[in-house]
Amino acid sequence: MKVRYSSCYFCTSKGCAMKVMVDGERIERVVVDTKAPVTPEGFCVRPTLAREYQEHPFRLNYPLKRRAERGANQWEEISWDQAFDEIAAKLASIRQRYGAESLATSSGTGRGAWDFAKSRFMNLFGSPNRFGAVTICYGPRSMVWFTTFGGSVVPDQKPDKTKLAVLWGRNPHEGGPSTWHSFKKAKQFGARTMVVDPRCTEPARQADWWVQLKPGTDAALALGLMQVIIEEGLYDREFVDSHTFGFSQLRERVKEYPPERVAKITGLSAWKVRETARFLAAHQPSTMVIGVAAEHSAPNSIQSVRAINLLFAIVGSIDREGGNLITGPCSGFIPDAAMELNHMLSPQQRAKQIGSDRFRLLSYPGWELVEEQMRKKWGERHPAAVYLNCLAHAPSVFRAMLTEKPYPVKALIVTASNPLLSYPNTGLVYKALLATELLVTFDITWTPTALISDYVLPAACWLERPDMGNFASAGAYPLVQIGEAALPARVPGKYERLNDYEFWRGLGLRLGQEEYWPWETFEQVWEYRLREIMDRREVKTLSEFIHQQRWELDTPKAGLCSQGPLATPSGKVELYSTIFERLGYDPLPDYLEPDKLDDETRRQYPLLNISGCRTIPFHHSEFRHVQGFRRLHPEPIVEIHVDLARRKGIADGDWVWIETPLGRVKQRARLTTSFNPGYISTQHGWWFPEMPAEQPSLHGLWEANINVTIDDDPEKCDPISGGWPLKGQYLRCRIRKA
Repeated sequence: MKVRYSSCYFCTSKGCAMKVMVDGERIERVVVDTKAPVTPEGFCVRPTLAREYQEHPFRLNYPLKRRAERGANQWEEISWDQAFDEIAAKLASIRQRYGAESLATSSGTGRGAWDFAKSRFMNLFGSPNRFGAVTICYGPRSMVWFTTFGGSVVPDQKPDKTKLAVLWGRNPHEGGPSTWHSFKKAKQFGARTMVVDPRCTEPARQADWWVQLKPGTDAALALGLMQVIIEEGLYDREFVDSHTFGFSQLRERVKEYPPERVAKITGLSAWKVRETARFLAAHQPSTMVIGVAAEHSAPNSIQSVRAINLLFAIVGSIDREGGNLITGPCSGFIPDAAMELNHMLSPQQRAKQIGSDRFRLLSYPGWELVEEQMRKKWGERHPAAVYLNCLAHAPSVFRAMLTEKPYPVKALIVTASNPLLSYPNTGLVYKALLATELLVTFDITWTPTALISDYVLPAACWLERPDMGNFASAGAYPLVQIGEAALPARVPGKYERLNDYEFWRGLGLRLGQEEYWPWETFEQVWEYRLREIMDRREVKTLSEFIHQQRWELDTPKAGLCSQGPLATPSGKVELYSTIFERLGYDPLPDYLEPDKLDDETRRQYPLLNISGCRTIPFHHSEFRHVQGFRRLHPEPIVEIHVDLARRKGIADGDWVWIETPLGRVKQRARLTTSFNPGYISTQHGWWFPEMPAEQPSLHGLWEANINVTIDDDPEKCDPISGGWPLKGQYLRCRIRKA
């Protein structure tokens, strides 16, 4: 039996360190590599199911080509050479007829540190239209950090320094084992804890201070807390005076948010607002972890993330030991931005990025301003990778597929993504995908999206490829932690899978990109990017690097603000954002009332739906096919307050219809008292591999998939980032017993 040191991608894109015991071509056991910096410790069940997942018959084994109408589930097995040749020829034809921008790609939440290869391919092909879940997951936080602090912000939890650990819109008990481990450690060494969440999650139950705000009102709460902190002189005056820009303007803005007004918006009492501000200010330094809830809360996604970050800046937890540190790439490592060949995409093509004229922060207008500042500090080795910070607007791309406005989008390549489950307005997405001339899915397993594709291609999973954590690879943290392939991706007579780098390279070679893909294997890519670090260690191969010590860490230190200008236009922490101002947005955070709802809609659909919450053991739409996972959570659950259920005649365990103007789906009721009776909490990503694959079922795509009911109208998206609403006022619904 051999031990392989791999990076797990069964959930987030951190790439937790694992030790995989293998016997020949089979997994015997997977355990956490506790010596490495990034691990879930003992808080994650997913790695224990790795063998069942890797050997499951739902895995894709060979390239397949559709041989009947889309959705008929009739396929012809072909070779990789044939697949690449045919797809490349179709892409060349589409580019000649419609322009390079007629190709789009869809990404998910991180299957590994290979997205630079997709960006590289798309830049060389000439298309700016990469879109993905990053628009509503991490991308907003990342761009707010870059525009405000000139780098990423990470917790620096220390037993002798940290006084408070804050989770804001984050439930790591279900969705982030490594963060949950840190939260538990904070409690053990005596730090106070605070949770901001509409639901009484497990972290909220264990917290010293729980703030139960109304969904989507995070921006108003953060502004109100700042008003109290500034009014009562509780802010860190020395830090604010020395290291921030625009405090006087912020002071004037937050005067508009006294506790009484904030209480009406958030559903809290004015007393709770004041006491929360005092509790936060009294326990500094503090660490903060912001979850996706704020990013899901259009039209206040960016407003919320920005206001929360400014709150922690003025209260004294930024650039302070035991608080939150401003970081950049690991020295000696080549991050993703330097691998993407972004200079190869012309300004003319960048200007064609769909949605960039309207949603300017997370697209080329915003990214170019951020990159200008990043290059001053790090040169080409900066952390602003386009795949994380510069995206086309997904709802607008789908509409372009249907309407050919502003121009035709005729081809879509889907990787690490399942658009029929992962984007709202499923009916529109379904029609859009069917309207394409070419739909290619490159994935690990069958999905509903794969079933309506023209080509379905088998991808290697994390056990079959060398890889690194996404955030480290992007240069967002000065750590590199890499893992090796535990199993071969190709076994003659059984399967023939490619890792994502090999896929994009193989396609690129057939489209005239030969000179830009000098590395034949993913291992060679990592050796190139790690070469300076490997030379320092006097090791020659990736295997030596991994088995000597699989990580390199430049321990972040406090005091960056005093060491010279930050990578912002003012060189300081920008409370008043000059980049936002240049983009034509309010340079200060504010709270926006949702104004695209009429009174009749509010009356017909009185409930607020909290969707998009993580559920152990799943990760979004993944793992529904693996029995080991399904036994732990066999059915989709909608949580309903007992008072609401009583009024509707719903008992615990009943099937319930969830309805909006777009459609309805069915989930099983779980009664609770953990949130306001005016809300429900639904699970996302549900499909049923046991149901028929053929149209119209598509493995039960329409049965319980909450995105069937969610509107992605660009008018209701965040006006700055383009993020679509998954929580808040725009997610209005009604329920009844099925």
